[in-house]
Amino acid sequence: MNQAGKDVKPKVEFLALAEELHAYILSFLPWQDILRCTSVCKALRQTYISSSELQYIIELGGQRLLPVPIADTGNHTSVSQRLQLLRDKSHAWFQFNLHACSFQTVSMQDQIYEVVTSLADGHLCLWHHETEDSGSSAKIVPILPKPSQQTIEQYWSPGSLCSVPNAHIVDVYMDPAQNLIAIAYAVHNDMLQEGRFYVDLRALDGDGIHPQAAGQTLFLSVLTAQVSHDLFTVTEDLKLKGLGRHLALQCSVLHDPVSTTPQVIWWLQLWDWQHSTTSNSNLSDITTHFDESINFYFVGNDRLLMASDDLKLYSIEDMSREPQLLACYLMPFPVAISQCLLPIDDIAHSSQLQMQAQQTMWTSDPEHRLLCCFTLRPRLAFIISTWIFFDLGSERVGEKAEIIPWQNWGPTNTRVFPAPWKVCVSGNRVLQVFYAGPGSRYRLHMMDFSPLAVERRHGLGRVVREPSVTEIHKPEKTLTTSLPYVEVVSDRVFDADILFGMWVDRDRIYLMDPPEDNPGDLRMGQLEVIEISIVDHS
Repeated sequence: MNQAGKDVKPKVEFLALAEELHAYILSFLPWQDILRCTSVCKALRQTYISSSELQYIIELGGQRLLPVPIADTGNHTSVSQRLQLLRDKSHAWFQFNLHACSFQTVSMQDQIYEVVTSLADGHLCLWHHETEDSGSSAKIVPILPKPSQQTIEQYWSPGSLCSVPNAHIVDVYMDPAQNLIAIAYAVHNDMLQEGRFYVDLRALDGDGIHPQAAGQTLFLSVLTAQVSHDLFTVTEDLKLKGLGRHLALQCSVLHDPVSTTPQVIWWLQLWDWQHSTTSNSNLSDITTHFDESINFYFVGNDRLLMASDDLKLYSIEDMSREPQLLACYLMPFPVAISQCLLPIDDIAHSSQLQMQAQQTMWTSDPEHRLLCCFTLRPRLAFIISTWIFFDLGSERVGEKAEIIPWQNWGPTNTRVFPAPWKVCVSGNRVLQVFYAGPGSRYRLHMMDFSPLAVERRHGLGRVVREPSVTEIHKPEKTLTTSLPYVEVVSDRVFDADILFGMWVDRDRIYLMDPPEDNPGDLRMGQLEVIEISIVDHS
């Protein structure tokens, strides 16, 4: 009894609850906090050991993955089975025993399509551009098809793909997850020279307008059309990209009015294609770099990254106005970023193409992927954690964009590799090609940057935590970077020819051999598919 003589109800402490409640409550915490709790309390440690659900949360978070809801996949594998499968696949990458991995060779000789627009989730997206004698074709090919998977192929007769006949097609974007093909085009040569374009939206598996599109044709805004008409004379480069409800078209031209300094004028138009055929969301600027060094990428569903001599992050959440600059990440010295690799390597499941996509149980976390930026002078590869683009803090959004010096973001969130020969990125894994000795022979180095890879590599691979120093000669400078990773070297060596056409996704490596009769042929040759699977030595 208390001093007032009243009964006091005893407090129920957390540890007095049933173990099932411990697991249930802990499951709402981020994976790092679950680990902290289980590392300081024996009772919670025991709860963790006996709970497949908690272990699965930590395994997903530590590998930088997100679970795909069971309702989206129709896959009713138990949590304990998912956990074991996830650990096995991670362990297989640590082994990286390519001699023992299963592989198949697929003939692609009959695929005369000019462009491989993407390779994701075991599917090739192919595009054949219209010529005077033939129409246009799009094809979605499961590389190693299962019984439930079929190739989708669509053919359009000459002049029928766009809403106006004899249009000049400048770029095509295909999204199998949304059954979408978007076609950027100009109506006639004068418009092509002036940089005035349209974008038509169609269904990949049908002849009509895409059922979710706001309309058949997307139009440039008045501002973008005016800029292109006044300033552009010769179109040099066009890029059409998309993610989810967003589509963007970038055009850049070489422009040299009276000054002796070459200039590149570029503009970017964005649309929310599911809700409107027009948009006031656009960007434009002038740079002294060549147009190949101007790149844009969708980072998550509401952010856009422009890469040139620095990295500029924009919010595109409000499509009724110009994208809002959130932050500018300065590079360590003046560079021209020639190319970036930002993997969007998981085809989501959609009602239209659900039978075409592989049944998956997890996907890489867009906030914790890797961005690879290449520079030409000097030749470097910057491996960057996309976490920096989401760690701005709520107090920065809506205020003046922050300029972030290299020393504030680069050293701890990147690794720099000099003179990259070939690099592929998937989620938090990087594959690099390194010289392996005389005879133009090369090995693959797998680098896993996920936290659990560094902490639990099962005794395999080389953990790199210490900073690495890269010497730069022009300008004279040293770069020190320290993003941790695990490195494993392949037991197999490769000829250079087969490594020029190399892709990687969640569980596979794809190597393209050119046709034997004519290595310079635009046709594909043999596609070697290496399945990264656990090796059973029992």
